[in-house]
Amino acid sequence: MAIKCPFCLQMSHCRSSQYLSDSVKRIYYQCKNLDCSCTFTALESVEKIISKPERLIEEQTVEETKMQMRKGQSLGRYGSSFNLPDRHAQS
Repeated sequence: MAIKCPFCLQMSHCRSSQYLSDSVKRIYYQCKNLDCSCTFTALESVEKIISKPERLIEEQTVEETKMQMRKGQSLGRYGSSFNLPDRHAQS
Protein backbone atom coordinates (compact mmCIF):
# COMPACT_ATOMS: atom_id res chain seq x y z
CA MET A 1 0.00 0.00 0.00
CA ALA A 2 1.21 3.52 -0.70
CA ILE A 3 0.17 6.97 0.47
CA LYS A 4 1.36 10.48 -0.37
CA CYS A 5 3.89 12.14 1.91
CA PRO A 6 2.26 14.90 4.02
CA PHE A 7 5.21 17.29 3.34
CA CYS A 8 6.33 16.91 -0.28
CA LEU A 9 3.25 15.05 -1.62
CA GLN A 10 5.43 12.41 -3.30
CA MET A 11 4.55 8.74 -2.92
CA SER A 12 5.75 6.90 0.17
CA HIS A 13 5.89 3.19 0.85
CA CYS A 14 5.11 0.98 3.82
CA ARG A 15 8.14 -0.03 5.89
CA SER A 16 6.36 -2.05 8.58
CA SER A 17 3.05 -2.40 10.38
CA GLN A 18 1.52 -3.67 13.59
CA TYR A 19 -2.02 -4.54 14.63
CA LEU A 20 -3.38 -2.45 17.48
CA SER A 21 -6.63 -4.45 17.60
CA ASP A 22 -8.56 -6.90 15.40
CA SER A 23 -9.70 -4.10 13.09
CA VAL A 24 -7.01 -1.38 13.48
CA LYS A 25 -3.48 -1.46 12.09
CA ARG A 26 -0.68 1.13 12.47
CA ILE A 27 1.45 1.42 9.33
CA TYR A 28 4.91 3.03 9.22
CA TYR A 29 5.64 4.86 5.94
CA GLN A 30 8.77 6.40 4.46
CA CYS A 31 8.78 8.97 1.67
CA LYS A 32 10.44 7.79 -1.56
CA ASN A 33 11.76 11.31 -2.23
CA LEU A 34 15.39 11.15 -1.03
CA ASP A 35 15.49 14.90 -0.38
CA CYS A 36 12.49 14.61 1.95
CA SER A 37 12.79 11.10 3.49
CA CYS A 38 9.93 11.86 5.88
CA THR A 39 8.89 8.93 8.08
CA PHE A 40 5.34 8.89 9.45
CA THR A 41 2.58 6.58 10.64
CA ALA A 42 -0.99 6.09 9.52
CA LEU A 43 -3.88 4.09 10.93
CA GLU A 44 -5.85 1.63 8.82
CA SER A 45 -9.19 0.49 10.17
CA VAL A 46 -12.48 -1.08 9.16
CA GLU A 47 -14.93 1.76 8.56
CA LYS A 48 -18.07 -0.25 7.84
CA ILE A 49 -19.06 -3.69 6.62
CA ILE A 50 -20.72 -3.54 3.22
CA SER A 51 -21.71 -7.20 2.91
CA LYS A 52 -21.66 -9.84 5.63
CA PRO A 53 -20.79 -13.47 4.84
CA GLU A 54 -23.77 -15.74 4.29
CA ARG A 55 -22.46 -18.37 6.68
CA LEU A 56 -20.86 -17.74 10.02
CA ILE A 57 -17.16 -18.56 10.37
CA GLU A 58 -17.92 -21.09 13.13
CA GLU A 59 -20.22 -23.02 10.77
CA GLN A 60 -17.52 -23.05 8.07
CA THR A 61 -14.96 -24.36 10.56
CA VAL A 62 -17.23 -27.22 11.64
CA GLU A 63 -17.95 -28.19 8.02
CA GLU A 64 -14.26 -28.02 7.06
CA THR A 65 -13.38 -30.24 10.02
CA LYS A 66 -15.98 -32.80 8.94
CA MET A 67 -14.62 -32.73 5.36
CA GLN A 68 -11.06 -33.29 6.59
CA MET A 69 -12.19 -36.24 8.71
CA ARG A 70 -13.91 -37.79 5.69
CA LYS A 71 -10.80 -37.37 3.55
CA GLY A 72 -8.68 -39.25 6.07
CA GLN A 73 -11.13 -42.18 6.13
CA SER A 74 -11.16 -42.84 2.38
CA LEU A 75 -9.44 -46.04 1.23
CA GLY A 76 -7.63 -46.67 -2.04
CA ARG A 77 -7.14 -43.00 -2.73
CA TYR A 78 -3.80 -43.64 -4.44
CA GLY A 79 -5.31 -45.85 -7.13
CA SER A 80 -4.83 -49.51 -7.95
CA SER A 81 -1.17 -49.08 -8.95
CA PHE A 82 -0.32 -48.24 -5.35
CA ASN A 83 -0.97 -51.85 -4.31
CA LEU A 84 1.78 -53.31 -6.54
CA PRO A 85 4.27 -55.59 -4.77
CA ASP A 86 7.55 -54.08 -3.63
CA ARG A 87 10.00 -54.49 -6.52
CA HIS A 88 12.97 -54.14 -4.18
CA ALA A 89 11.90 -56.99 -1.92
CA GLN A 90 14.27 -59.96 -1.94
CA SER A 91 12.71 -63.29 -2.87
